[in-house]
Amino acid sequence: MTIYDIACKAGVSTATVSRVLNHTGRVSEESRRKVEEVIAREGFIPNAFAHSLTTKRSHTIGMICPVISDANHAYPVAELTGQLRENGFEVLLISTGSYTESKRAGFASLINHQAEAAVVIGCSEDEQEAEDFRYAAARLPVFIVNGRVEGENIYSILCDEEAGACGMVKRLADMGRRQILYLYDSDTYSGHCKRRGYEEGMRRYTGEEPFTVRIVGEETSSFFQTKETVSRLLAGRPFDAVLSADDSLAIGAAKALREAGRDPVPMIGFNNTVLGRCATPELSSFDIDMKQLCRLTVRTLLDVLQGQTAPSCLKLEGKLVERASLLDFES
Repeated sequence: MTIYDIACKAGVSTATVSRVLNHTGRVSEESRRKVEEVIAREGFIPNAFAHSLTTKRSHTIGMICPVISDANHAYPVAELTGQLRENGFEVLLISTGSYTESKRAGFASLINHQAEAAVVIGCSEDEQEAEDFRYAAARLPVFIVNGRVEGENIYSILCDEEAGACGMVKRLADMGRRQILYLYDSDTYSGHCKRRGYEEGMRRYTGEEPFTVRIVGEETSSFFQTKETVSRLLAGRPFDAVLSADDSLAIGAAKALREAGRDPVPMIGFNNTVLGRCATPELSSFDIDMKQLCRLTVRTLLDVLQGQTAPSCLKLEGKLVERASLLDFES
């Protein structure tokens, strides 16, 4: 069925059908009702590709997510998808399946599918990946959620996690803690920012050497690897507090202490996930306000697609949400 068939059945012009389908121009309520009744009765589905050739717009936003099974990635994907659809866009999602996988193929696919823009969840600090972003940005605007790559037509919306991590070391130091263990499991841009903040905090507030441990395990969850790693650490260098790059790492460390019969220590996680609120005791965690990051990403994207000037980088402050894993140690 074509718009000519719809026009005949509805008793209106093809121009009227086009305006109804494209949500443009003025159409009387009666004509709109007739067209929509025919579309519903006949099960008409517009040809999106042909429509994009006519309007020069696909109304499709591409989204690249490294590991969709990671809750820290799944949430922004869901949030962004909902907001983009509310603004009339469909989303083409590509999951690379790995933090280290090249994004070049994903960008090429989005370009071939005529996506109007690309939204990427996070990034690394690898120069080759930065070149992949610039390759894509030469063809369509690129928006990075909680990551940063400098380049024309690239827009970064992120939380200042470096300052956040530094501030959390200060919070622990103010409680008299000096031997603060830092746990992390990835070398993403976000991961590097957190680690730099922790190391700066250790220099500034404790006078002790940083004690960093990388958890090597599955990309989807490092809980069990953390428990095993921390269990081995208990026989070595002592620590009197834990700061971790993700809530699951802190929870794994707490479990290792309990199983070893050790006294608990103050603990802080990152991302303020539901895991922290389900833990016993409830975990204190740094909230990067991902919902607001997603809102600002969509707002920036809409501005850019409408030809307005937008800042290349927006950086928000997060906040520490204090729960029992800290408050129980207050004197």
